[in-house]
Amino acid sequence: MSKGQKIKIRLSGRNIYTDKKNRTIYYDRLTKRGYQIEKKDENKIIFFKNRLVIILFAAILCAGTFLTVPQAVLAGVLLVALVEVYYRSSFFKKLQPVEDVDFEKQVSPLQSILANKSKEKVITLAVLYAVFSVLVLLNAWDQQYSAALTLLSAGISLVGLYFCVLHVIALTKMK
Repeated sequence: MSKGQKIKIRLSGRNIYTDKKNRTIYYDRLTKRGYQIEKKDENKIIFFKNRLVIILFAAILCAGTFLTVPQAVLAGVLLVALVEVYYRSSFFKKLQPVEDVDFEKQVSPLQSILANKSKEKVITLAVLYAVFSVLVLLNAWDQQYSAALTLLSAGISLVGLYFCVLHVIALTKMK
């Protein structure tokens, strides 16, 4: 590969690596194995990487709408268990295990944003994350959530603020 040629990075995060052979590797800390991620599996890996957050959001929405808080917690725990069983028993079996992984380069979320997104998209995402952060707090206040749910909403708002700041930093580094 020449110096001028760019590697297309789509996946990033805590368990995603790019090795010397330019393979995208997902490292599962529980099984202590690496799995090669093909292009066709990228969307599924993105979902599974974010599975806990997605289920948390669903449980919070359920608690705020048609379920009581204990029912929403129980539904969330059951969903986590079901998704985790599917993830471990079915999805990993479809991936190719990698034995000779060189964990040389971990792709950061900032690198992924810089490699894959246009300025317009980064600006849009930064604004949307900022709006999301504010709306989560306003919703908790408007719905008069309990202290625990309000604290959880504040935590989610901070995560949205983190991603907003991450996109603003990416925007400042773009040419």
